[in-house]
Amino acid sequence: MGTGADERPERARKSRRAGESGAAAERKVTRGRATLRSSYVQEGFFVGMGTFRVDCKRGVAAGGLRRRHMSVPSARTLLGCAVLFLAHVGLSEASYLFVFPPASNAIFWLPSGLTLAWFLRTAPARWPAWLLAIFLAEVLIVLVHGQPPAVALAWGAAAGLLPFSGGLLLRRQAYRVFVFRRPWDLARLVLLGAAVGAIPGTLVAAVAAVVWLGAPSFWKVAVSWWSSDALGVILLCPLFLTWTEPNPEPSRSGRAAEALAMLVIVSGGAWWVFGGEQSREIEGALPALLFPLTAWTAVRFGPRGATAATVIVDFMAALHTSQGRGPFAMGNASVAARILTVQTYVAFLTLLVLLLAMVVVEEQRARAAAERAEQRIKFLAMASEILTGSLEFSTRFAALARLCVKSMADWCLIDVDEGGVFRRIGAHRDASKEPLLRQLEERYAPDASSPQPAARVLRTGKPLLLPLVTEELIRAHAVDEENLRLIQALGTHSTIAVPLVLRGQTIGVITLGCATPGRHYSTADLDLATELARRAAIAIDNARLYRDAQAAIRLRDEILSIASHELNTPMTCLALDVQTLKRGAAQSGAPCPPPLLRVERQVKKLARLIEELLDVTRVTTGRLHLQIEDVDLPAVVRDVVERLAEDLSRAACPLTLHAEPSMVGSWDHIRLEQVVTNLITNAIKFGSGHPIEIRVGEADGIAQLTVRDHGIGIPPDRLPHIFERFERAVSSRAYKGLGLGLYIVRSIVEALGGSIRVESTLGSGTMFTVELPRAGPPRASENEGER
Repeated sequence: MGTGADERPERARKSRRAGESGAAAERKVTRGRATLRSSYVQEGFFVGMGTFRVDCKRGVAAGGLRRRHMSVPSARTLLGCAVLFLAHVGLSEASYLFVFPPASNAIFWLPSGLTLAWFLRTAPARWPAWLLAIFLAEVLIVLVHGQPPAVALAWGAAAGLLPFSGGLLLRRQAYRVFVFRRPWDLARLVLLGAAVGAIPGTLVAAVAAVVWLGAPSFWKVAVSWWSSDALGVILLCPLFLTWTEPNPEPSRSGRAAEALAMLVIVSGGAWWVFGGEQSREIEGALPALLFPLTAWTAVRFGPRGATAATVIVDFMAALHTSQGRGPFAMGNASVAARILTVQTYVAFLTLLVLLLAMVVVEEQRARAAAERAEQRIKFLAMASEILTGSLEFSTRFAALARLCVKSMADWCLIDVDEGGVFRRIGAHRDASKEPLLRQLEERYAPDASSPQPAARVLRTGKPLLLPLVTEELIRAHAVDEENLRLIQALGTHSTIAVPLVLRGQTIGVITLGCATPGRHYSTADLDLATELARRAAIAIDNARLYRDAQAAIRLRDEILSIASHELNTPMTCLALDVQTLKRGAAQSGAPCPPPLLRVERQVKKLARLIEELLDVTRVTTGRLHLQIEDVDLPAVVRDVVERLAEDLSRAACPLTLHAEPSMVGSWDHIRLEQVVTNLITNAIKFGSGHPIEIRVGEADGIAQLTVRDHGIGIPPDRLPHIFERFERAVSSRAYKGLGLGLYIVRSIVEALGGSIRVESTLGSGTMFTVELPRAGPPRASENEGER
């Protein structure tokens, strides 16, 4: 830390500094963790079917906890000061192992790394206590080594400047809590904590050495002090920071064996490289052999493995070199050159390996995040498939609950309000505990006054995350002793409850419980559960809308059927009256009056419309009956053409028919006649004034009927929809009709086992092609007669 034989008290002063900074760092992290935890618990703790609440602002339980904790900090602070004081003294003495005689110049000052880490892991409110502990430890070390009291006081004050200034700079840049996980964190530690943070203490110590110890060179003392302090930070501070990082990766036996092997190999390699007392031919290249070993620890174990390996190697290098052994002590180099060489090696090795470790950790973290995102997407995709796979509540949500217990929970309860009555579905990972859920479902259903989590979420409409559930909370908020027993039997450690919100109203709750020791739900789990609840609410809404739509359709079809049947009676009477009048006119020898002919045409049109409505109701309700018999298709087409001759003449549509003499198939004569009639009527309507072509042929046992007009055609965007109910390719103002003819045609053709397709060019006409198997519809031979 200094130059000359009297520099040892200087090191003592630095050990004091180191202890203080570590406690402050610990307090910072503690505050950060507390803040993070409190953000998870919004207004209550809920587990299982009971409610467990701690009101952090108003509750009596919270107030009692707060009063009890107020007496604890003083005892913890005193204990921390004692630990910091002893650690600072011990590391100060250990630093003297790395001193080069005759210059008595330490390679690195270990307390500086401890104190800065201590400050970064504690809250600033305790920093004054740590500074006092560091001051006393440094003064003691300096006095024990025979330095004047004035020097001891000055160095004691300087000892606390590094952790204070470095900790202040790092926390300011890291927004209150310094997390040592990324490459940029390492850069900030080196630049702000080691390089800049060591400057204030260095200046004070160098001035004291010049004034009271008569040091010949202020800058020599300053550079020596600064370099050893900075290297102490680089060496030990990452070690303390990484090994005190919260939520470490769970240890496994295989990795423990690998870590032990790593320590043995690194220690043995460092001893062989730096412990040699005789010069070897490749002496200068030997330190480079340790880079692969330390890089291995960085790749396999991240920052923790890297700091452990570099501390071992750096200690070996400094210790053996200070005792005249190893590559850095060989040759004719001066003491200053040896010190500089070792310090350069230590700094370079530590920073390089730490940087590699953090890059590896970043890559692993990114990969883990990508895997979690992929698992999340797969989970939500499977949930969506389940939710859309069935319209039955019990089937869908039972499958969804089972998916949840396979993926993110040990048990799951889903409550949905169905017309004021809650329906509950539950599942448990352990089949032996399913009866517990059944009892909770039957005896403790949520209601307006219930303290259960589901009821609380129903009242507030807000999700609840309970990362940690304690026995006291369970007992304090259980509904009764039986409820308490059931919840305890579930063994829940963490819980999530999310609302099912539909159009601004909470209609249900999904409650997830984790009973695995050591696992606690996080905000990421809450987000996933919230998204799951959102999709479940949409599925419920869709199911209800579909159910309502189906009910409305059934009601509409029923009304249409009733109306059609009711209209048929007067239409039949009217048709009979028209026929009677026509016969009377014919018997009298007078021509039929034109108004009577118009009435007859309108009666037929109304009868056809009524029949179309009846056919629609038959198709939608599955009551379209087929009377399968041998039918001659060309004969049916000729009969229809003959019957529509007057309509063709009136529309000025010359018709050309190309048909084989006979083509018999197993079809329904009346329905087939209806298909031909609707297609020709459609061609007359939209091809008025243009010729119509009809072809009847056969190919490979398939009868083909083609009806082509040369009228207005169909727009391309309407082609996929013209066979749907009430769909029209043109404006209803220009062309009358219900838009049911083609829908009925397709329904009949498909019922007969055939198909229909359309080809159209806007302005050039449309061609419909019907293909019917001559063998009849499927299973026709098994269902002779009415189908």
